[in-house]
Amino acid sequence: MARTAILLLAAIPVMAQSGEEILARVDRLRHPWPVFTVELTLEAVGPTQRWRVSARENGDARLDGLSQKEKGRAVLLLDDQMWLLLPGSKRPVKVTPQQRLMGPAAGGDVARTRFREDYTVQSLGQESLDGRDCWRLDLAARRPSVSARQAILWVAKDGFLPLKAEFHLASGKLSRTALFGSPIQTQGHSVLSSMAIEEPSGARAELTFSNWARGGVDAAMFELPREDR
Repeated sequence: MARTAILLLAAIPVMAQSGEEILARVDRLRHPWPVFTVELTLEAVGPTQRWRVSARENGDARLDGLSQKEKGRAVLLLDDQMWLLLPGSKRPVKVTPQQRLMGPAAGGDVARTRFREDYTVQSLGQESLDGRDCWRLDLAARRPSVSARQAILWVAKDGFLPLKAEFHLASGKLSRTALFGSPIQTQGHSVLSSMAIEEPSGARAELTFSNWARGGVDAAMFELPREDR
């Protein structure tokens, strides 16, 4: 009996490390290089939006509007803070990363997905999803600024591909669900092709990623006047 307990306890750190590695592999599909750009198409109610995302190694991200209505607009995420940069305005407008860009898609959803940075692994188990053998990771938010306090992530064992994530508020209420498209190959790396975000109300937004490129990000793009920080 004592030997069994020791073996179970010894397995806990291994399981935790495995969970962290799974999160790291999932994150690399959205962040294949330390510095990169990617274009995305955002479809929900209303006209389709197109944005260019520029990302830095520290997790900062910037969205620049490419479609007609969004041209000249930008969204800047620095750590856990987000600003809107609007045409004709010299002063950025500070908002939360939960500020919606279109339908249920918030600025934080569109700009970046960082499971390993935002969550810790509470448990790692095995579960079938739509007939596929998956790892099920129950996650808890690392910081108070993360609005979804709990998350559940299903990752297919075959290829460690994310299939679905549920995000829950502190009350336990389901906030939104993310459904991940199949990865594609670009410049020798697997990257995410698409992602859908759904709300319990039925609202849905589709994100499609294209034109991934390594580097090409100017540090000056992330600067704000000091008094606005």
